[in-house]
Amino acid sequence: MPTDPIAIIQNPQASVWNKIPLILQLAKQQDQTVYSLILAMMEDPTFSNVRGTLVCALKNYPPEPLFDPAIHWLITGNFEMAHEAWDILNGITELTGGQVAHAYTLLLAAANNTKTESWRIELLQDALNWFG
Repeated sequence: MPTDPIAIIQNPQASVWNKIPLILQLAKQQDQTVYSLILAMMEDPTFSNVRGTLVCALKNYPPEPLFDPAIHWLITGNFEMAHEAWDILNGITELTGGQVAHAYTLLLAAANNTKTESWRIELLQDALNWFG
């Protein structure tokens, strides 16, 4: 078994539970290699049970590039993912108009969907309040 943290994280034989502490440690250091790996893991079904933790790790990086994914996680993620995404969104200070308009449309549709959970509606309403 490799000892290099990145090699362990990339090793398909290594347990997800062995990878998570390494991911969190490297994310605190804002390691760019693990940043890319985290984004890829978000799409990998192997990591479906730890996506909230992966989003938490992403909070160590600049939030602006994560705006679109964070909106998606807020709307579709489980409780932990959505709340971690909310924290990312709260750290954003500057966005472009096109991103904002698209996000508003998505948030509004999700907030008005009768199948949306009540806890998520609260987050969505808070996000919609950003838009004035």
